[in-house]
This record gives sequence, C-alpha cells and structure tokens, in this order.
Amino acid sequence: MEITYKDTHEFSWEELEELFLSVEWSSGHFPDKLKVAMQNFKTVVSAWDGKKLVGMACAMDDGIMNAYMHYLLVHPEYQGKKLARHLFQR
Repeated sequence: MEITYKDTHEFSWEELEELFLSVEWSSGHFPDKLKVAMQNFKTVVSAWDGKKLVGMACAMDDGIMNAYMHYLLVHPEYQGKKLARHLFQR
C-alpha cells in the first residue's frame, strides 16, 4: 500500500459515493451533490491508494480569521494507518 495525497477538487461521483458510504455517511446517497460541493470548498486534500479514493479532508474558511474542517473521513479498510493525521496536517 502506497498512499499518495492530492490537492484536487475533481472526483467522480462513484469515488465520492464509495468513500462516503464506506463510513456510513448519508450524504453518500447524493454523490451528484457531493461532486458539486467539492468544487465549492476552498481546500480539499485527498488520499489515494493507486486509483482508489481512500480518504478526504475539506476545510472552509473566510480567508482571514476563521477556518473549520468540514469533512475528515477515511475508508474503514485504511483506518488506523494515520491517514487522517496526514490529511489534517496538509
């Protein structure tokens, strides 16, 4: 397993659906909306095992004083491997 990290806003609806449903988030039932949402986040960092999306962190901020992590999720098969820590740090 070689995990790579990407700063991208481009995901297929299938990638988003699989990742979000893997952690039982109901938003995974609306991958078309998730795809649009990813375009609107200022910061999106993703973790990949080859071509498989295995983790994601999305942050929203005002560009001056405030920021918050809106999404931080890791596919269950990859939990416990410090992916969330690496996503958060990026």
